[in-house]
Amino acid sequence: MTMKETDPIMALNRLWEPVRPYLARQVSELYGRCDGRVLEVGPFSGLALELARRGIGASFHMAVFPSEVADNLKGEAREMGLEGKVTIAESDAKLTGVPAEAFDLVVFRGAFFFPSFFKPDLPAIYRSLKPGGLAFVGGGFGRYTPEEVIRGLELRSKGLNQDLGRVRITERDLWSLLEAAELKEKATMITEGGLWVVLRRE
Repeated sequence: MTMKETDPIMALNRLWEPVRPYLARQVSELYGRCDGRVLEVGPFSGLALELARRGIGASFHMAVFPSEVADNLKGEAREMGLEGKVTIAESDAKLTGVPAEAFDLVVFRGAFFFPSFFKPDLPAIYRSLKPGGLAFVGGGFGRYTPEEVIRGLELRSKGLNQDLGRVRITERDLWSLLEAAELKEKATMITEGGLWVVLRRE
């Protein structure tokens, strides 16, 4: 992607800042812990910064792509005073450079909806989890984001998503992806506030 092509991604990340506290609440409920190693994956990142700010986890890492997005998020981490607490590195959809069995919580927003420029590697996400770890993968405003917050950014968000080639995906589509990845038995699905897959490693 060129810098111009990444502009909508960075605009979306900034636009969705008001949603982060509400998604963090949902992630916190699912995770049920305040310790552990946290990883956020992908171009639609920034939730790890909110998790770090709230102390949901003990160490925080972001494996993002493309490189312009990583640079942008490093700037945001500095603005928030979190540059010493959150590690941000460039990766890709295959999680290149991400160690196996290293993380207790993995978050990947926007994972399934932009096949024109990446496809999530579900087995790689699962491999990155420690035994007992949890991955929250998918997209949407989440269970707790208030209607007034959604209304304030929905139109602009829809336009930026269209610019990036967002596609519709169904529960059946996701179950097919999970079956192909041999992870169907490890997964549950959340359809309230978007479409999310929760993977739990035994």
